[in-house]
Amino acid sequence: MQRAASKHDSGRMIRSVQWSNGARGAFDLVAHLARSYVLPATPVRPATLPSPSVGDIAVSYVGHATVLIQLAGVNILTDPVYSSRLILPKRLVEPGIPMERLPPLDLVLVSHGHMDHLDVPTHQRLPNEAIAVCARNLADLLEPCGYRRVVELSWGETFTYKDVTIRSVPVRHWGTRALIPDDRGYTGYVIESAAGTVFFPGDTAYFPGFREYGRQFPIDVALLPIGAYSPPAFRRVHMNPEDALQAFVDLRARFLVPIHWGTFAVSYEPIDEPPRWLHALAAANDLADRVVILKHGASRVVQAGR
Repeated sequence: MQRAASKHDSGRMIRSVQWSNGARGAFDLVAHLARSYVLPATPVRPATLPSPSVGDIAVSYVGHATVLIQLAGVNILTDPVYSSRLILPKRLVEPGIPMERLPPLDLVLVSHGHMDHLDVPTHQRLPNEAIAVCARNLADLLEPCGYRRVVELSWGETFTYKDVTIRSVPVRHWGTRALIPDDRGYTGYVIESAAGTVFFPGDTAYFPGFREYGRQFPIDVALLPIGAYSPPAFRRVHMNPEDALQAFVDLRARFLVPIHWGTFAVSYEPIDEPPRWLHALAAANDLADRVVILKHGASRVVQAGR
């Protein structure tokens, strides 16, 4: 769907801020992981989940890339990870929404097969009345988990459930689940409904395709990853906060909700750096009212198109 011009359209480059990157080395990351094994995960006091009207969009941050999206009467969970450990990384913060407090799920989206985005034990525990939508060549991991149906999408393909259309779009990442190349896919999703549009890329580096998506789709909420960017080589497949804010501007989205931060230590930057850096960038670019940094368990309701 071609979008009409709006007050959120912009072709500008964002303004950088002076930032002393707190990059650590491998030793610091290992030490942090060791401490996390001793200390319990930070508890989260569950908040009351919103009940959005049919014309609104609600997003709730569970942690990492797991987000509950509620729109057009449909409940969607992205890249669900509820396990306390991902091989080596241990969970630092409890899930923002306990699994037993999730509303009945209609759709579960899986962007790619990396362990921090496709956690098989979590899928085995989720209610199996939902339909799982995933990137190509991931169905063999999800079908044994008992979902009502598993739908694989290649780039450009769509799946419609009730009044919500899930569109698979290219992002810049990779999909190999283990060390040996396995041809597993990776994808981003544009979630379209009469209530509005949500963009969920899973994991991605910055790339020019965001500008095309901004021209093509009237995006209300962009869920953009802001962590796992250090060492610098990681930016080939991830975004730092500056990349994410530029992507937000390119997408012409109304609101940015950052994801992929504060839950697992999977890279060198300090665990609390990504949201602090993004907050400073948003203020410097007069975007503070459109950048919504949600703590684990927090929600935001967006009135679509207003």
